[in-house]
Amino acid sequence: MAELARVIRALAACAALAAAGNAAAAPTEPCRLKGIDRELQCGRVSVAEDPDQPDGRRIEVHYAVVPALARARSLEPVFVFAGGPGQSARRAAGQVQPLFARLNARRDIVYVDQRGTGLSNPLACETERGPAASLAESLDAKLLSARTRDCLRRLGAAADLRQYATWIAVRDVDAVRAALGHPRINLWGASYGTRAALEYLRQFPQHVRSVVLDGVAPADMALPASFAIDAQASLERLIAACAGDSACNRRYPALGAAIEKLLARVSGAGLKTMVAHPLTGQPEELRLQAATLASALRVPLYSPPLAALLPYALGEASRDNLAPLLAIAASLASGVAENFAEGMHFAVVCAEDLPRVDAAARSAAAATRFGGSFLSIYDDACAAVPTREVPAAFYRLSDADVPVLILSGGADPATPPRHGERVAKGFKRATHVLAPHLAHGVSMHGCAPELVAGFIRNAGTAGLDLGCLEKLPPPKFFAPPTGEGKAR
Repeated sequence: MAELARVIRALAACAALAAAGNAAAAPTEPCRLKGIDRELQCGRVSVAEDPDQPDGRRIEVHYAVVPALARARSLEPVFVFAGGPGQSARRAAGQVQPLFARLNARRDIVYVDQRGTGLSNPLACETERGPAASLAESLDAKLLSARTRDCLRRLGAAADLRQYATWIAVRDVDAVRAALGHPRINLWGASYGTRAALEYLRQFPQHVRSVVLDGVAPADMALPASFAIDAQASLERLIAACAGDSACNRRYPALGAAIEKLLARVSGAGLKTMVAHPLTGQPEELRLQAATLASALRVPLYSPPLAALLPYALGEASRDNLAPLLAIAASLASGVAENFAEGMHFAVVCAEDLPRVDAAARSAAAATRFGGSFLSIYDDACAAVPTREVPAAFYRLSDADVPVLILSGGADPATPPRHGERVAKGFKRATHVLAPHLAHGVSMHGCAPELVAGFIRNAGTAGLDLGCLEKLPPPKFFAPPTGEGKAR
């Protein structure tokens, strides 16, 4: 019987691949991924870079399978869609895999490197990642912009950047599904990965059993403008929380005004100060510019524990001590940079988002504390990125009748609940769960792993405690040592 099952599965895979047309699969082989302490199976499928040119240049899309532990396996694995855009699912597997420990007993967990990331014809500026000679160099917006444009031009000479948009990439994921012989799969996506999961569901609803979306980034959110708009809402929430906390309010009684004052000081020529280099410890003169300050304010908002340090860091910045603020931002940004394909990121955003940022969105972004800093980055970079027309249907939700679980962090500066609420209304069987005191990325916190496992196991919310995430408390604001951080 076991041999017969293997034969049937192999025949199903061949039939599915024949239907896929442009894809060809190689056999899987044993492999290892960082952070996972057992042997996996890795494979790849060969696909046309341009779906309209099946006989043209081909690329390989790599994937890894964490095999189910039990012999009595379920036929429906979990496919993981990574964030970014620009992150490799295989590189993130070691961090994400604990979430699926309960499901991995009977279900395979599959990590696909979306085209342009990881090992799937990566579009990364690897040569730009060496340690900066100085802080001034690493934070110089004009220098970074020039390097990004040069990198994108080099990548564009070796790859067709028009072919890395989400609506094309999800076809590769379906080729992997077909190669593995699964009629239906479960989808889990985080941040940008939710956009990819939504597009997979739109194109291949017949192959989807259930969907979990952690921090929804719908196709129509127009990322560069929403960066400022959503971060502004998150920052206002932090200011209000500090005002409502007696200890924080006592130390920083006018946090909003302090931010405004700091922004005013860096506008124009920037704010000159001395900062110790984090690697050498040597003091360096640094001119903080508006774009750098915007990122330094936004990045900590992704993590509530880091956001709880912001009032202190801003208090120090008001006295020209920028070290705490820059250190907080760097602690999160450096980890992201290690798994980030810049070329793929801009190939997606320049095609799918920037063209939809109209005058009203630009005006709304300009009215925030972050201003047009983020939009300027993409306006500049996208001048070096060719794109092709995105199908209008890409911006519409699927009408598939499948169960969808949406998780949102109330303090999320990137994919806040407003996006989750709107997407939930578009599905017949969607459940939106809010974690009021969490930010970007809910699945790994508190009772969320049980919710995710239960939802995928049952393909629905029956029997789940959907209010459990509301019980998680907010982090306490950092209390500096006596004599520091007092308002002056």
